[in-house]
Amino acid sequence: MDSNAATEVSTNTNVDVVLEGGGVKGIALVGALRELCATHVVQRVAGTSAGAIVAALLAAGYSVAELEREMRDLDFAAFQDGPARHFGKVGAALAVLLHNGVFKGDALHTWIKERLAAKNVTTFRQLRRQQTGDDTGASPYKLAVVVSDISRGRELRLPEDYQTLCGVDPDTVRVADAVRASASIPFYFRPVKFRAGPAQGSQRLVFVDGGLLSNFPIDLFDRSDRKPPRWPTIGIKLSMRRTPRQQWQPVRNPVELTRRLVATMTSAHDQLHVDQNCVQDRTIFVDTTGVRSTDFSITPEQTETLYTSGRTAAQQFLATWDFRQWLNRCPPSPRPAGTPF
Repeated sequence: MDSNAATEVSTNTNVDVVLEGGGVKGIALVGALRELCATHVVQRVAGTSAGAIVAALLAAGYSVAELEREMRDLDFAAFQDGPARHFGKVGAALAVLLHNGVFKGDALHTWIKERLAAKNVTTFRQLRRQQTGDDTGASPYKLAVVVSDISRGRELRLPEDYQTLCGVDPDTVRVADAVRASASIPFYFRPVKFRAGPAQGSQRLVFVDGGLLSNFPIDLFDRSDRKPPRWPTIGIKLSMRRTPRQQWQPVRNPVELTRRLVATMTSAHDQLHVDQNCVQDRTIFVDTTGVRSTDFSITPEQTETLYTSGRTAAQQFLATWDFRQWLNRCPPSPRPAGTPF
């Protein structure tokens, strides 16, 4: 990028943030945000699954201190609602066969809805932001949530895609509904059914975890023209940076084959981005080794370890992060026309 373009970039502390999904590991995102928000002002925030939950609360006006309290006090086991939890593996199998998910997800939806209501946020109308200057072509919302529409086999970025791909006014849709859909871990929580508008044939769409298609949509806020961003987009990823050799996993039997097939289908899209140096250089990699996304029996000690790991990773990142230097190394590239974010 030429030096004249670089000098036009704002020197303020604004930042957009993209949060990876990770189930119960979401407390690590809060730890990283504590350090990032101490020096930057978040303008827009996006997330998938657990990342969508944290993103929604942050966009609604929760301070990092409030986020810490909410996540530390959270009883993840309470989200395992419905009769399946009382009948072991047989009940779980029946729930999947009858309802496509072991747990109803109503408790999770209610928790999200109540937390947003505490900040007077119900629909996406309350998450509109003020736009100025050349920012007017970007999304008018503070929040972006990634959802997998398995009815049509496509990724949705909400609320923008409510209008264009679902035929519904985004301002009328409840934020909690989008977040609950993004957190619908396949076969774990029941999918979310959504009625499209007349322009889309009033079809009943089925939404599941956005991580099925993009668990780390780091490019979501990137501009669609070749102008430099006025402020950076920083991602927070719930895994350590790995080389291609470290990513290698053995495939020695049918169980390992199935596991690797699923992992490849759900991560290959994002890995194309993460392998790029310019993406790695704007990403905070948090070590969450030893904790699974669906470990709803996580202990207080594990929670504290995740939170501390998030803080440490962000501290290390911010110690060397320089937006201008990054922009000089990584000039803007065009995105597909019509991209709203």
